[in-house]
Amino acid sequence: MKKVIDGVLIVEGKSDVSYLSQYIDTLFFITNGYDLNDEKIDFLSRASKVNKLIILTDPDEAGEEIRNKLKSKINGIFDAKIEKNVRKNYKKTGVAEARIEDVLKALEPYIVSEAINRENYDLMSLISLSENPEAKRQQIIDKYRLIKGNNKSLENQLRILKINKEELWK
Repeated sequence: MKKVIDGVLIVEGKSDVSYLSQYIDTLFFITNGYDLNDEKIDFLSRASKVNKLIILTDPDEAGEEIRNKLKSKINGIFDAKIEKNVRKNYKKTGVAEARIEDVLKALEPYIVSEAINRENYDLMSLISLSENPEAKRQQIIDKYRLIKGNNKSLENQLRILKINKEELWK
């Protein structure tokens, strides 16, 4: 049974999400390593007002730099750290290479007992039903200051910002 975190887990890459989502039910935000631009910082800053943000970066120099940058720009962000020496693969030092027991130990303060009901936006229907789907998509991105991406990425951002389906469909 997956552990549930009521918040947003900030990780560096897709491999982290792929690995962690096998064991953890939560929202994820991927920084894409050092690619932490002003648009992402702004988004996370707004998200921190409605959601608990938890940083879980790799236990290396790059991970610490990302962690420090986020903590210096966003108030109230939480830390979950894994140690460098707790990994299943000694060739790499990263979250995706850590033993799940060690990751769960680092995340223990943020694990909740009940499942979280996540909003289903059906963004494809909303966009495809409009006269100009691309304009509708851009309107949603602009209105909520989302980071451009595919529909799955946009839906994830809407969940992170806790924008409900009714508000979106207005």
